[in-house]
Amino acid sequence: MAKKLDFDKEKNNRNDNAIEEIMQAEFPLPKQAEDAKNEAFSRIREMAAASGHTENTENMVQRLQEKSTEKSTGSSGKKSTGTAKSHKKFKTVYKTALGLTAAAAVFSTVCITNPAFAENIPLVGNVFKQLGNSMGFYGDYSKYAKQLTDSAEDAELADTDESQEDGGNPQSAQAEDQNTTENNNANKTKDNESYSKTVDGTTVTLSEVYCNEMALYLSMTIHTEDKFPDTFITPDGKPNIKLSENSTVKYDYMDGKSNLFNAYLDGKMLDDNTYAGVLRIPVEDMTVDDAGWTKFYEVRNAFFKEKGIDVDSEDFSFDKLAQALGMDEYSDEKLPQVGGPAISDYVKDIKVPDRFAMELDLKDIVGTLPDDQDTTPDIPQDLRDEYNQKMAEHGISTDDADYESLTEEQKNLEHQFFTEMWNEYFERYPEAIEGNNRYNSWTLKGDWKFNVDVEKNTSDTVKKDVNVVDENGDGVLSITKTPFEITMKMQDPEAKYFAVMLDANGDIMPYGGVSNSNNTYAIQDRDISTVYIYLCDYYEYMDELKGYYWSDDYEEKAKTKTFKQLLDERAVASAEVHFDTDK
Repeated sequence: MAKKLDFDKEKNNRNDNAIEEIMQAEFPLPKQAEDAKNEAFSRIREMAAASGHTENTENMVQRLQEKSTEKSTGSSGKKSTGTAKSHKKFKTVYKTALGLTAAAAVFSTVCITNPAFAENIPLVGNVFKQLGNSMGFYGDYSKYAKQLTDSAEDAELADTDESQEDGGNPQSAQAEDQNTTENNNANKTKDNESYSKTVDGTTVTLSEVYCNEMALYLSMTIHTEDKFPDTFITPDGKPNIKLSENSTVKYDYMDGKSNLFNAYLDGKMLDDNTYAGVLRIPVEDMTVDDAGWTKFYEVRNAFFKEKGIDVDSEDFSFDKLAQALGMDEYSDEKLPQVGGPAISDYVKDIKVPDRFAMELDLKDIVGTLPDDQDTTPDIPQDLRDEYNQKMAEHGISTDDADYESLTEEQKNLEHQFFTEMWNEYFERYPEAIEGNNRYNSWTLKGDWKFNVDVEKNTSDTVKKDVNVVDENGDGVLSITKTPFEITMKMQDPEAKYFAVMLDANGDIMPYGGVSNSNNTYAIQDRDISTVYIYLCDYYEYMDELKGYYWSDDYEEKAKTKTFKQLLDERAVASAEVHFDTDK
């Protein structure tokens, strides 16, 4: 059985600085930083010994070490103001400033001569930077994302600026320091309360937000008091973690809340207790008129009832529905042709505004257990035997290779027997249904609520009409490139086609891993100065063309015919799109 982890421990009482401590604990000071700090202080002592001021310098180093320890452990939220004596003479303050400058200079030298140390310094409020190229949609988010947490560097710069504006009066500086410290602490507490929440030992901290024409990206960290649960690692090396489907988001430009379906996070473990990831919400999920669709379905089902069609009957099928309505093939879009309601009469066309606010209510965090801890029951042998017996009685082969040779009637029967077997399985093991976490998943229970103000950043976003379509106008209508992805807008009501995009070198563009769309590609490090778009017959692509590119001997075959050349021959339509020029 899977190891049972206790995520509901009673929390100990925390002091007023608890949230700040949690924030610090999420990003522990690396060993390189501690070594560099000690080396800096050692060099200062050597310099002091050579100048004959060992005693005074040692006192200064001791104070610096105490201050450094406070900052690295989060043990103090207040800026050290020293004693009253230390402010009596400007000369003393000046010497201390020189000492701090010397320490900073030596410390900086260590950083420069040790790039590995500088690279490993945690960047609070910069999860995108922490994840780097491990993200599916990676790139330089610092140019576009809005930071939701204050970094320690920002606070120190603010302190420095205010001290310089004071004009050098030590008494005024001391009073100003006290006021500034209190104000900064109040602001930090407010920000932490807004963007960092702890429930039953699990702290969720929002880091940055970035929204463009195609998607919203929200970075976050998840920190647990106990060791993070063991988690299944996907083929691309990432922990399989998502926000539960009972989590919701509400946008101020829409009525009602929306559930976060398929809200998988793209990220990695920073240490045994901390996970950093990014939630990507595609723009189509941010513009669904749920209330409108609900009303449309009510009117549509009432129309069916008038026509004597019971959509809840056991023998209901879309083929029978189309036949009853006199349609070749049923679709909601074609209902007005037979006297039914039009979608556009009920569902609004919603656009994401340039500025908006969203309310997040994250109920649970769910992860998939490793295979060796998955205790999901197998299908019992008696159900397998019953399925095989029914198949044999109707002369249906259970060999997958023979499936295409079955008649339409045999395929329908096979589907019926297969469904009956699984329905019986789920009646015996209801917890085995996908989305339930008893057997193959772990859950961090919680209710983390956040309010986030978002401003769309459309810089470096380019849209091009391409019209890679068939004679009916179905296919790829346009493509949109943002700094991190390219998305194709499709019109394909009958799902006849599969669209393919190649980069400038003729290679298939990569998927981001969390887009849940075949038409969204990650730019990553690809050359997209020119891209090639192909519209292929769906089944031809899946059964023949796709395998040509992904075969083990493709490099050898490409010497005779490249994948691009194959698509040039077989595609229904194609286009060459240039982003580097207007040609």
